[in-house]
Amino acid sequence: MRLWILILPIALTACAETEYVYVRPEIPSETLAPCPISERRVETVNELAVLATEHLRSAECANGKLVAVGEILEGET
Repeated sequence: MRLWILILPIALTACAETEYVYVRPEIPSETLAPCPISERRVETVNELAVLATEHLRSAECANGKLVAVGEILEGET
């Protein structure tokens, strides 16, 4: 009888099917849009400073989007 108590649950769970449901998190389209990168040609030091500022803003934009996606994915788990 003890043998049946051990075998019966194993036999019943072996017949069960596991159904996997894939969940795709909703990420806003503006978060997936690329950040603009300047195509400016530099000829003076002042233009170089402006270009560096534009690249800094692009990097901040990209980092902000990464943080937003991270927050969305953390909320899903």
